[in-house]
Amino acid sequence: MKRLLLALLLTGIASAGRSQDSLVHLLQQLVVEDSLVRNEMRFSRDGIFMPIRGIVQTFTHRNFNRLPAPYRENNHRWEDYGLALSPLAATWAMKAFGVKSRSTTRRMLVANAMATGLTIGLTQTLKWSVNAERPDESNNNSFPSMHASLAYMGATILSREYGHISPWITIGGYAAATGTQMLRIGHNAHWMNDIFMGAGIGVVSTHLAYFLTDRIIGRKGINPFLNADGNWEAWVKPRLEEGSGIRLISGTETSGRSLSAADFAQAEEGFDMTGATIRSSASITTGVEAEWFLTDQCYLSAIARYTMSQAKLEIPDYTLTAWGEHIHTYHGNIAAGWVYPVMKDIHVGIRTLWGIRYNEGVTFHRVSQDRQVGEPLLHIKPQLRPVGGTGIVIDMLQSHNQTVGFNIDFLHTFNTRFLANRWVIGSTWKAKF
Repeated sequence: MKRLLLALLLTGIASAGRSQDSLVHLLQQLVVEDSLVRNEMRFSRDGIFMPIRGIVQTFTHRNFNRLPAPYRENNHRWEDYGLALSPLAATWAMKAFGVKSRSTTRRMLVANAMATGLTIGLTQTLKWSVNAERPDESNNNSFPSMHASLAYMGATILSREYGHISPWITIGGYAAATGTQMLRIGHNAHWMNDIFMGAGIGVVSTHLAYFLTDRIIGRKGINPFLNADGNWEAWVKPRLEEGSGIRLISGTETSGRSLSAADFAQAEEGFDMTGATIRSSASITTGVEAEWFLTDQCYLSAIARYTMSQAKLEIPDYTLTAWGEHIHTYHGNIAAGWVYPVMKDIHVGIRTLWGIRYNEGVTFHRVSQDRQVGEPLLHIKPQLRPVGGTGIVIDMLQSHNQTVGFNIDFLHTFNTRFLANRWVIGSTWKAKF
């Protein structure tokens, strides 16, 4: 109401002979700022599909997680907290050095405390309730991952508070969160569904905390969005105009997770491969994509991705058990795509991809009676193979130089039976040039 009265006052002054252009410009600033503040106070749905992905994987991975193939214990768990907490630490470091955030100190304190309480409370409650054993069998606190929950909570806080300064701040925060997920899988502390569920808890809890904080404090807890130089145009939320840029990719790769060892693996001397099966989890994948728009709707891109999945060797001879291993895969693709605006701030596109895939060799070893690494049983050779596929991309405007979205790609690897057909489902954050 106050802003409406001020707008009417300014209009009256303008009609009385003052500089109409400057008054209209000021009026536009007020309208834009009010719109952005109202948008900031809404509940954000960004990342809402992350817990859904964790729930789905929890049900689809139950049999894999229960297979009798332990993973070797690794003692890096506390060190992983350094990367997991770095986005939250960066947020408060910037605040301490006087970098202007979207929130006042009061709003940041209340929202961050609430986000931390919700994240830790929900994660720990699920740990106690589900009682899932870790891959290295060290305890039953596997589901969900507290590291992933805190990492994505911090990345979401960093993005909400300082993402308006540069999209690279948002990308940096979520890159650290994705790296935390990778470390937890690499250190044999979690299953894939643990880290994806943890990510969903962290993101959704943070958005809910800010939403509830704004119901308590109101708009007075939000700092003005306009730059000091009055460049209000940079904060207008325009119609999404696609442009060249760099994307961070963070997601999962799945399909074809049960493989006959005789089709592609090499048995070590003395090991009978008859009936042996390699089981794999869905993968965690991350990478970058560089896009170059030739027109407003057509683009070319180059994609580099790294993928890691958990694998187990299922052996009919139940007196013999193999250690669980990881499958590491590297992807290089080029893509040509076309996008179409379905709404003013949402674009949907299709694309075709071509490139190569390299997977490292993997050797499964026997678990000895004293639970040490025994003799090798089976070896998967390294492979370099051509890849082709197609997919869809959805982009949603986040700010004037940043979009968020996701992609769904289907990729076929030629001349191999090893994980030949894969679906890639990834979240993306794009910084526009």
